[in-house]
Amino acid sequence: MPLPSTLSTKVGDGFTFGEANEVRHHTLQSWEPREQYKNTQISKLVPGSGRVCLLGRVVNLYEPPPPNNMPSTAKGCFKLHVRDDSGTLMVRLWFAEVDYLFRLGQLVSVWTTQTTRISHVDFAEGNHFTAQTISSATTIFPERDKSCYIMVEESLTEEKIFREPIGYRSDEQLPGLVTLKHFVDGGHESPNVKVLVCVKSVGARKRFTTKQGFSLERVDVNVFDDTFGAMLSLCGRAAKSAAYFKTSHTILLLSNPAFRSEKRPLLCVNSSTHVDVDPCMTDTEWLRRFAQSLTTKEAVNIPFPERGRTEDPAIGHFYLVVESR
Repeated sequence: MPLPSTLSTKVGDGFTFGEANEVRHHTLQSWEPREQYKNTQISKLVPGSGRVCLLGRVVNLYEPPPPNNMPSTAKGCFKLHVRDDSGTLMVRLWFAEVDYLFRLGQLVSVWTTQTTRISHVDFAEGNHFTAQTISSATTIFPERDKSCYIMVEESLTEEKIFREPIGYRSDEQLPGLVTLKHFVDGGHESPNVKVLVCVKSVGARKRFTTKQGFSLERVDVNVFDDTFGAMLSLCGRAAKSAAYFKTSHTILLLSNPAFRSEKRPLLCVNSSTHVDVDPCMTDTEWLRRFAQSLTTKEAVNIPFPERGRTEDPAIGHFYLVVESR
């Protein structure tokens, strides 16, 4: 698939063009449904068998340790939290040869023939937050089961479809939303807390080994709002999403992020966290304007003075001497 001609070679801080391109495409072959699938909202899913098609945005993705009941032909499984404007679905995606490279904020379509309620394993994995916000789950293995599939809607990803947070109203404060300063000072202990931040810079990709002995990739992102600054850590499958973050432009709505107090406050995305990229809400536009005003102030050029001087007390007096020969 050819790359868009408008794509810049500088995609995001800390990432090369090739690394960002890895996030853009996966190698699963094209697919056409052989049967009729019903377009369904996530909140209207009923546990049981039935061919349904869902559209939503990726708000989390991670790869848990291989379970004991893994199919013999599978090499692993990772989970995506996909939400529309009515609810969130957990997609358990088995893989064998295909290296899926989804990212946070992408719009995806999911075709499946079976949905279930969240299991006790998912409750333990995602704690009370996941239990409250995700009611349904589905398991798919597109490489082996031709009745299921998942596809990135690349042409629609930048559109405003499903960008409004669930429960948002333009005339009211989003429930649970606090400032970054409030979050760091103890607000992180509140259930279902949310914080809206802007990306300041993106660090380099690093690898580390978990306590369970798994090697994972990690990217640290500097974030801020108008009250405070902190570090956001993205690990594993979510780390490559940072390749698409734009400094002083990308806004992230973090729902229930984990928190650690280190040399600098550290926010983490775990299986309980949801990340809305550039959510459609009034506070997003305000914070982006605030971030860009800071950039303008840092990069301001002193205007050439008229008639040889300027009276701006912040700049001082400058005189222009012109010699004619």
